[in-house]
Amino acid sequence: MKAGSAAWWRERYAARERQRPRAGGLELRRITQAALEVVDAEGLAALTMRRVAQEMGVRHTSLYRHVASRDELLVELLDHVLGAVEPPETGHGWRADLEQVAREFRRVLLAHPAIVPLLTMGQLLGPNALRGREIGLGLLVRAGWTPSRAVRIYLTVAHFVIGTALLDTGGAARGTEERTAMRDLFAGLPQYPLVRELAEPLNLPDGDQEFRFGLTALLNGIGDPR
Repeated sequence: MKAGSAAWWRERYAARERQRPRAGGLELRRITQAALEVVDAEGLAALTMRRVAQEMGVRHTSLYRHVASRDELLVELLDHVLGAVEPPETGHGWRADLEQVAREFRRVLLAHPAIVPLLTMGQLLGPNALRGREIGLGLLVRAGWTPSRAVRIYLTVAHFVIGTALLDTGGAARGTEERTAMRDLFAGLPQYPLVRELAEPLNLPDGDQEFRFGLTALLNGIGDPR
């Protein structure tokens, strides 16, 4: 059974209901927090069960009661990070609340860039991910959107945030040096006259500016519930 799949999470939720915490024993939250500290400092490649155990000062075999493999640890680690997404302040209207959720989601992802590739491993079905879905769908349904429309809006905005985070933390991310090199490249290509003419403005927006513009355009296109 693939770690992170719907069937895996179903068993995972059921097991958590049955599991009783041991006095003085390890907690999953402590394990995932230690894993996050390793990944933030050393990258995903450094993450192993032994490395996390070393970070915690315990034997690696003691981790297996909570996560049976590195793959399971990665799934739990991603959901742990999603737990840092703060719910919006309510009362400002569905659009303002949804914008706040989107910005907060992006903030958390960019704070842990090494984690972002894990978003493509599968569906986000852990308790923190589902809490986020509940919040996002709830504010849309309460605003008057039909359930089917609320789902589409929520998924579209969530996927937009994830897509921009992947671009801004991966190989397509543009730093100052890369922007300068791209501008110089465009300026020297007469066969692409518009690209050459717009070499400067093409390299002006940073990731945050592009995100804000895109989110505004997306929500403008959605409009209001009828």
